[in-house]
Amino acid sequence: MNRRIQSDQTRGHCSLRITETCRTRLETHLYRRYPEREWGTFFRFGWRRTSWGVALFFVDGLWPQSGDLNRTVGIVEIRSQYTLRAVDALAASELGIGVIHSHPEGADTFPSRLDDDMDGYFAGLFGDYAPDRPYASIIFSRAEDGEFRFTGRIYVDGGWLPLQDLFTCGDALELQTCQLYEDPLQGKRSRFEQESEQGAALATTARLRSFLSDTAGKRLHQSTVAIIGCSGTGSPAVEVLVRAGVDKFVLVDYQRLSVSNLERVHGSTMQDVMAKVPPFKVEAMMRMIHEINPEANVEAIVGNILDEEVLDALLRADVVLNCTDTQHSRAFLGDLAAHYLLPSLDLGVLLEGAGGRVHAQVGQFTWFEPNLPCAFCGQMVDYATLAYEMMSDEEKEQRREAAQLARERGVDADQYWRGEPPQLLTVGYLTSMIGSLGAGYVIGALTGKFKMPHSRFQFDINSPSLGVVEIDRLHGEGCSCASKIGFADQARADRSVSRPAHWPKANKILHHPNG
Repeated sequence: MNRRIQSDQTRGHCSLRITETCRTRLETHLYRRYPEREWGTFFRFGWRRTSWGVALFFVDGLWPQSGDLNRTVGIVEIRSQYTLRAVDALAASELGIGVIHSHPEGADTFPSRLDDDMDGYFAGLFGDYAPDRPYASIIFSRAEDGEFRFTGRIYVDGGWLPLQDLFTCGDALELQTCQLYEDPLQGKRSRFEQESEQGAALATTARLRSFLSDTAGKRLHQSTVAIIGCSGTGSPAVEVLVRAGVDKFVLVDYQRLSVSNLERVHGSTMQDVMAKVPPFKVEAMMRMIHEINPEANVEAIVGNILDEEVLDALLRADVVLNCTDTQHSRAFLGDLAAHYLLPSLDLGVLLEGAGGRVHAQVGQFTWFEPNLPCAFCGQMVDYATLAYEMMSDEEKEQRREAAQLARERGVDADQYWRGEPPQLLTVGYLTSMIGSLGAGYVIGALTGKFKMPHSRFQFDINSPSLGVVEIDRLHGEGCSCASKIGFADQARADRSVSRPAHWPKANKILHHPNG
């Protein structure tokens, strides 16, 4: 990065997530002395060590007070009283402390020798007080035409890592790349770039681009979408997204294909479901993706959303699309949104009938993002079913026996065992519709071109006017989804749900393009 402080990209890289509200306030502060003078602030962040580097999550600014910064000079000069406040903040919580400052308008964001001196000093000082925590240094600037630039470096485990990506969560899900980042695939033209040179009319996504714009098409090409659950709703979502130009996927599902899946899982074949050992669902999705786009990068994991390895993979994604019918996955979405600033869309399908007639065919869409209530606040989690999902086979058997003994004593057996939850009924035409529409809302969020009409709503294709119902959402008193925004692993004790120890460990299938 610089002759004096070098970032070691071979050790991994870092990303920073921030909400649109926090970023707006931050930039207003940093550019207050533009165009010629710099300004800055300490800030607090949550963080997580991952398999690919370190993920940071902006919590708030430790905003300078009168006299904290030297206003008489054009650079950022931090006075001792401000530094002491930062040290106190470091001691008061498990969060990390860093510095964000601006460079003058039109200037690059490459660190100067003075920046090197500052970072060397604070990395050592904060490291003395909290040696296990990262120190972050980030530089913002704007060109005269308003173009945004940034660089950053994070000191962790005795060395510097480069800040590669900045994710902003708001009405649009914005992804920006560090000015200094060197793409290992640089020089290799993607299919999107080749099609752009040929002209939009010849592109495989021509109609979508004509509707959304070439800029939106480029954003989709740069996006990473995570799909949790690759069955009836997940598989059509995958197909819509890869055909729309999304090139990078994280796929998570622990199940293999079965005969009944053929009716509703896109990309599955009779050969798959009749095989002696059917493929995992993520393998079928990976195959379908590469049949449509051989250049796509797919990280396919046989596992569960609660696996720590899966969380590492999800934090490389722009957005999560939850397509399972499990209570624990829905519960964890609130933690992803609040603690890790990772937005997600949850899809639900419900069929109801009686007397040989279908009375309701319902689809539900729920958007989770920082500042929105979690599934528990929204009363979306059935506690009995959640408990059943987390039990081991041994515990289920113990509860059955306890319930039988209770019945023999004339005691209410439900307090021990209420039976297995009924299998939710789903059919291919309905799951395909919900999954495809969910993928459409993800496209709207990634490009900023449109969004869901409500953050949570249902509709029933059996009802007149589709029976659309908006569902009110309020934060529950004391819930961490409102109080620990951006706290990341430092809010681990506040997670809504955690992986049971008896679950099998996640197994990664593939993490490179072209199979």
